[in-house]
Amino acid sequence: MAELNLRLRQDPVCGQVVTEDSHPWSHLHIRYAFCSEHCQERFKKWPHLYVGDPTHGLSEKQRGKVVRKSHRIKLVEPVDRQRLPEVREAIESLMGIESVEISGDEIAVAYDLMQVSLRDIEAVIAGETGDLSDGMADRILRAMIHYSEECELDNLAHLASHYRA
Repeated sequence: MAELNLRLRQDPVCGQVVTEDSHPWSHLHIRYAFCSEHCQERFKKWPHLYVGDPTHGLSEKQRGKVVRKSHRIKLVEPVDRQRLPEVREAIESLMGIESVEISGDEIAVAYDLMQVSLRDIEAVIAGETGDLSDGMADRILRAMIHYSEECELDNLAHLASHYRA
């Protein structure tokens, strides 16, 4: 009988335990494994957010940092009653989602920005329901939130906050 020799690793983004051949990627000559392409892409964009180094110590994620966010996402039209469970399940399948409330043409989500962004959530919603509200005010608001989240993650990843003056 062939011996199954799979080594397990922890996904540095979401914390799930995965096999070492699951979405592998190397950073500074260290091999990491991820539960999904989503976690791998986040790590590639902000590696210092998830792993520390000898000079600066532990990363924000390793120190247990959680960045809670909540937003209401406006849709073009209400979600069909029969599709509510599918839409909710698709959103909740993203790592970092804390709560989802669907009411008429709005979806309220609470999430951890360290694991998922509003842009990621909107992509899933658009894939499940069609379109998000495309009024000028809604598009500008979403763009500002996307930019703000990117800046917040860039700042957190730049240097661990406990080393900032």
